[in-house]
Amino acid sequence: MNDDVMIQLKRHLASAEQIDVSRYQFLNMDRVREAAGPRWPELRERAFIASRSIIERRVAEDDLIIQCESGYLVIFKALSGRQAQALTNKVRSELEEFFLGEAFINQLGVEAKSEQLSVEEFAATLASADVDEPRQARTVQTEPDQNKAFSLFYQPLWDQKREAVASYIVRAVNAGVDQPFQARNTDLMLTDLKPDARCAVDQAVLESATEALEELVRSGSRCALIVPAGYTSLSNPRTRSTYVTALAALPAHLRQLIWVQIKDAPSDTPPNVLDETLRILHAQSPKLFVHVRTDWPYWSRFEHSGVDAIGADFPQRLTESDRLDIERFMASAKRGGSLVYFNRVETWESFRAASQTSAHLFSGKAVGQLPHPAPPYRLSRARLLNGAL
Repeated sequence: MNDDVMIQLKRHLASAEQIDVSRYQFLNMDRVREAAGPRWPELRERAFIASRSIIERRVAEDDLIIQCESGYLVIFKALSGRQAQALTNKVRSELEEFFLGEAFINQLGVEAKSEQLSVEEFAATLASADVDEPRQARTVQTEPDQNKAFSLFYQPLWDQKREAVASYIVRAVNAGVDQPFQARNTDLMLTDLKPDARCAVDQAVLESATEALEELVRSGSRCALIVPAGYTSLSNPRTRSTYVTALAALPAHLRQLIWVQIKDAPSDTPPNVLDETLRILHAQSPKLFVHVRTDWPYWSRFEHSGVDAIGADFPQRLTESDRLDIERFMASAKRGGSLVYFNRVETWESFRAASQTSAHLFSGKAVGQLPHPAPPYRLSRARLLNGAL
């Protein structure tokens, strides 16, 4: 259990004589694990993320939600009795409705009940619940009076030619609970940050991702991580030096597995600044990815620049204009000798459309999302597409 939840739980137990609890137990998980095969980790993660979102929408802001191995516990601060049971039944119905609309996951069932426990009974319940809370969020100071709290997810990057996953795009999401302009678990908003602030966040993301990678390597496996860094800080000589120094300080066996993804490059970036930035980064990053937009008319800036892969977010609603943009984008990448990747492939419909292009690599919720990096695995196109049926 992460430290924030533990602190809140201890405070609640210290002042409570009875604990009102809802339990949500997911049924048939073994059956779904067997049917899903190698896709089970990301399907499980999708089920838990969506379930938590449903629960969070219904419970009070100060109620506690604890993730367990096969479901959730909710500790109510004020609700009890029939009201607690009514809310529990409503949440169970919404969870079942969500599961029915998802391939493989539609085999899951939900058992839910609300009960009032003594502190001792609750302690026994918690001890037997196999608590499985996600990693604790990390906070970075970006201004004297401002902070960014983030958590990391790891999105498998599916290789269409090899039909396998061997690398993961690191995705930093907002973990703050007191930021009114950004919802929790959405992509961290960084484009408005000055170079020093952006560099501080990028370094923190690099450090957290490297720690997760090191855990995987210690277990006897390995994969590559594509770590985002903002062009705002990378094009500034002073902050670029700070970031490159952090890369250079990594142990050699880990640095070979950390690939930098340059994000948020402006359309009017001077060619000499871009060339210098790419040259310096190449010295410390075995591969460089550049993230742009499919409708951006300046892809030629990256042609013959030594970029290993150039990519963009795949349009959620593919129009004829989007198709033309993608064709021009693919042609520019081909002239420059770069692989093409598409990120934010969020739905099965998007995956079908994206995989019909000549792009090489794909990531997004349709492919999967994990709370930690994982070993490489085979994943056929047929298996991915079958998940849409």
